[in-house]
Amino acid sequence: MRVLMVSSLWPPVVLGGAEIYASALAERLRGNGHTVGVLTLGVDGQDVVGQVPSWPYAMQDYGSQTSARRALFHLADLARPDTHRILDRAMREFRADVVHSHVVQGMSASAMTAPARAGIGHVHTLHDYWLLCQRNSMVKRDDTPCETRCGSCRLIGGVRNQQIGRHAPDVVVAVSRAIEQSHLEVLPWMRGRSRVVYNPVSEPRARIVTPGPRPITFGFIGRLGVDKGIVTLLRAFARLDSDDVRLVVAGRGPEAETVAATPGVEFRGWVSGDEKDALLGADIDCLVVPSQWPDPAPLVLNEARSRGVAVIGTTAGGIPELIAPECVPLLVAPANVEALVESMRRFAEAPEVFTPAPAAEPIDWSAHLDAIETAYADAMPSTSAT
Repeated sequence: MRVLMVSSLWPPVVLGGAEIYASALAERLRGNGHTVGVLTLGVDGQDVVGQVPSWPYAMQDYGSQTSARRALFHLADLARPDTHRILDRAMREFRADVVHSHVVQGMSASAMTAPARAGIGHVHTLHDYWLLCQRNSMVKRDDTPCETRCGSCRLIGGVRNQQIGRHAPDVVVAVSRAIEQSHLEVLPWMRGRSRVVYNPVSEPRARIVTPGPRPITFGFIGRLGVDKGIVTLLRAFARLDSDDVRLVVAGRGPEAETVAATPGVEFRGWVSGDEKDALLGADIDCLVVPSQWPDPAPLVLNEARSRGVAVIGTTAGGIPELIAPECVPLLVAPANVEALVESMRRFAEAPEVFTPAPAAEPIDWSAHLDAIETAYADAMPSTSAT
């Protein structure tokens, strides 16, 4: 099967888990004998067969732009005729059997409608809230979560989904029940097309525990933004005020300087590959995922699950669906410093109670690939299946 993936970003240009997952999926699909091509928003890389120009600047530079220039990016995301033309050419020249779209921010609704217009099967994975929110995150400019959809998002989302509804994806894959339900409540065109397929967990591997006493170590890995709860975590850690616990933070983002300036916090900056593996596999006892936005399905939860690392998470988004049963008693409400302090203390007092065994749950790569390949088969017109 020839699979054309559509993703705004692609390694080595990475901002979040969606493009990391999509790249890993491409590798696994190739291992199963499929041919994979990629169309991006101005990013070159392995398997890239087409690029929609990123205007007025590269998407990965969005966070450093002024409000006025951010508005220009959102304006371009409303209507981009060149997306349809470039995607149509890529589908034709690549000879795609099926299109699998991921995060398409910056490409406009044309990235969602072109496959149906061309008569090609289309699977779309819901990684974020782009269909509901112009910022694609359900988060305000100050990085605090939206309680309801604002007027501009209702207007922009209405225009966007009116276009998509006429040429909708054949199958919509949601990475959690939480994000599926939030979309089904608003988007009539999605009903009967959606299914939940959890992000895959890597092969279970035991942690390497260093002999001898050491402080209980909490860890944070991710984007350092208010919406990710990093400021709440720093405040909770300061309230612990104990020599028997430590906090290691890895990531990058607008709150990096705040993290670096917080006494007692070990800041490692951005980690990946072996560094990230060592952090999860040996250095921390408990991962803290204090998201304050409706985080659909943080990939780091799966990485912790495969390693048997305990997790303190919030009740936001899909997080409660993904943590191990042993960790459910540690769940806290988003942005609640007192509750987070209490859960961190509970873990520090009895870590063995909340530490799960390494597991490939809720779904491993083999089962995940089966589910994605089934989605492809269901999306493809019967006359074009190969």
